[in-house]
Amino acid sequence: MQLLRADIIDGALQPGSKLKLEMLRERYEIGAAPLREALSRLAGEGLVVAQEQRGFIVSGMSVEEANDIGELRLLLEIEALRSSLRLGDEQWQTRVITAYHWLDRVERAPNPGNGRLDELERRNFDFHEALVSACDRRWTLHLRGIVFRQHERYRRLSRIHSAKTRQVSDEHRALFDAALERNEEAVVAVVTSHIRRTTKAVTEALRKRQGDEGNT
Repeated sequence: MQLLRADIIDGALQPGSKLKLEMLRERYEIGAAPLREALSRLAGEGLVVAQEQRGFIVSGMSVEEANDIGELRLLLEIEALRSSLRLGDEQWQTRVITAYHWLDRVERAPNPGNGRLDELERRNFDFHEALVSACDRRWTLHLRGIVFRQHERYRRLSRIHSAKTRQVSDEHRALFDAALERNEEAVVAVVTSHIRRTTKAVTEALRKRQGDEGNT
């Protein structure tokens, strides 16, 4: 399932694409039964859509969904961060420092290009997970995790679209500094700007894509 999921996330399988079992079996060299199970699980994540009697397609991406997912992620992220900042101990601080160190190394590497997007996403995931790791609100973390994974396609599109105009590494540095200072107000302000900048970049990219498709 991981290869199929990765191809959906990075756009190798485009939104709206039909996911025919025979094509997928050849692509991933896997049997029909495991594929159906993988597609069902991805449908549960919202990455594919099951069409009655017509198989599966890759879920679409839209400006409306980008805004909805972005704001929902922000709401859950803030609540998890507030709890984590209040409860985080020395072990939490060490985890945050370590995760930020590795993220910063990848983000500041010269000419990261599309080939580094997978590593960037992994390190970004680790950093944001570290920040909320002291949160004791189980359902907040559970729902946050679901939305964070659904947001991944949009984050990737944002990085590609704004690679030359946005310094995401500076945003992460500001978030890191505010978190270590336990400055709750600053953390909320930084993460709000951080996530909404991603949403803005995504909506611009989607509108440009729609415009390009309309001109062909």
